[in-house]
Amino acid sequence: MPGVPPIPASAARRRAIVATVALLALAVAAAAWQLRFLCDDAFITFRYVANARDGHGLVWNPPPFQPVEGYTGFLWALLLWAVWSAFGVEPPAAANVLSVALGVGLFLACAGAALRLRGRDGTPLHPAVGLLALAVLGGNRTFLQWLTGGLETALFNLAFVGWVLLAFRAPERRGRTWLLLWAAAAAAAALTRPDGLLLVAVTTATALALAARRRLAWADLAPGLAPLATVLAHVLWRRGFYGEWLPNTYYAKVTTPWPEAGWRYLYCFAFEHGAWLWPLVALAALAAAFARGERIRALGRLVADHLPATAATAALWFHVGYYVLRVGGDHFEYRVLSHTIPLGTLAVAALAARIHRGAWPPIAALLLLGAAQSIGWMHWALTTPRAAPEYDALGDKLPGWLRPLAREYDRRQAWLQMQFNCVRTGAHALSAQGLLALLPDRTRMPADANDVPVLIGVAAGIPGWTLPDVAVLDVLGLNDWVAARTPVRDWHLGFLPREVLEAALATADADGDGWATRGELEAAFAAIPGSSAAGARPVVDRLLLLFAGDRAGALDAEGLAAARHFFAKMRFLAHERLAPDEYKDAFAPNVTIANRRAVVRPRAEPLTPARVREIETEWRDRIRRQEHGR
Repeated sequence: MPGVPPIPASAARRRAIVATVALLALAVAAAAWQLRFLCDDAFITFRYVANARDGHGLVWNPPPFQPVEGYTGFLWALLLWAVWSAFGVEPPAAANVLSVALGVGLFLACAGAALRLRGRDGTPLHPAVGLLALAVLGGNRTFLQWLTGGLETALFNLAFVGWVLLAFRAPERRGRTWLLLWAAAAAAAALTRPDGLLLVAVTTATALALAARRRLAWADLAPGLAPLATVLAHVLWRRGFYGEWLPNTYYAKVTTPWPEAGWRYLYCFAFEHGAWLWPLVALAALAAAFARGERIRALGRLVADHLPATAATAALWFHVGYYVLRVGGDHFEYRVLSHTIPLGTLAVAALAARIHRGAWPPIAALLLLGAAQSIGWMHWALTTPRAAPEYDALGDKLPGWLRPLAREYDRRQAWLQMQFNCVRTGAHALSAQGLLALLPDRTRMPADANDVPVLIGVAAGIPGWTLPDVAVLDVLGLNDWVAARTPVRDWHLGFLPREVLEAALATADADGDGWATRGELEAAFAAIPGSSAAGARPVVDRLLLLFAGDRAGALDAEGLAAARHFFAKMRFLAHERLAPDEYKDAFAPNVTIANRRAVVRPRAEPLTPARVREIETEWRDRIRRQEHGR
């Protein structure tokens, strides 16, 4: 780990290791570039950067609209802004280049840790172990995928993983410089995503504990923790500029706890990435320690002597647990768990090395991990991303002996994706490409200062970027204060009212034999006004995948009841809040898109800047009264 002296080696061996790491890093960059994509949400940040460059500050809609923090990556936005200002490269062109560069930096940081791994007796492991760990990491699809996307993921992962690796530095090499680097990594994480505030709190508490135990000089605390002052300054600036302690996206996305979705999200992650192996290797290492006569007290002393590592591990698990138990996963596939992949890979090698002397335990464990994570590539190669309720099942493409296991995975994956959870990056890429094909290329347009042009946006990022001179009202609330605090609607699939859906399920067993066959289900759903046989088929496919028992082509009474319960409790991650119709109507939206052109319709009564301020003030006051029960 960081801080351990490098493995002694001849000059020729060192050159060979450096060359191998360089080749692996180039392969990582090339593979990530092949998987590159831009999602709609990335264009949200791009619009904020454009408005800042125009002199309005980091705002979604320029004045007269009030500032709203609808992005989550402050440091990422500053980086894109700096590149655009210095080199003239717009964010859509710069984002993935920067992300891949940051990802290569993360890979090299992991290389430093992998090549310093040691066995349980403290002797360096053979370099082949570290190089194999890097090869396994570089072959992980999610690790590569989230080196792009246009979001701040690669920057956050570099800061978070770097922070954890620094926490494992040897006690004798922890001083003021180490604390400065550790605090800087925590600050970078917090400035990149609000999740990083956890790292700031843990860093501060751990530094104080180390000083109290005389493992760190009190005089080193102030200079060592100095980088955290930037986080305090940013939080105070956020409060002063946006009027909130947290980004608007938190209020828009996080509603009631959803562990039912979170454990399915974690299950699918473990299935695709072989993460189920991580705790097994840890248990094997613990069992080996007990077999050698090591006792709980000795392990407790080990934990106490490595307080930063213990605190960082606890912070990592807390972070994962928050998304699993509280949020219920993430709208994007495995984005919020992507930082665990390099850490999990290194942990497998480090823990396996403590099972038995020699290189073979970590090599065997890493080879097994590499084989297990190939399922992620199978899914990528064999399935086609589709929008819900359609779902391309992995089990249908696998040999018969694998299908029972894959079917359990497909059930959980379909359950998630029908509720806008764990949506595959391919689906996001297709959605963004489709929107870009419909909207005009980014262009400036004259606007009447006394009649503010307004467009209603559902996937608001791309229209927000391509129409910089139009105010975009974000219906889902990421960039709208009112929508983000509007109570969650019970059901908002306007094209399929719940009453109609329940009626179709109630009449599906047309012959009354206790089974609703595929044909009966398709007929029941096709009979819904506005539906068709083709439209009913994907819905029925999902119902049978989720709720059919041994008889895969039909639902019994229990399956029908489970389907009704599913739809009664159905949620839509990051899409549960919607702007009230009355609120949207107050702005009198007057911009439409036709033939890739923005058409501005003159209003009979202009929407003046004063009227915009009046609407926002009125609705914010109304929401606050509702929140306070008045």
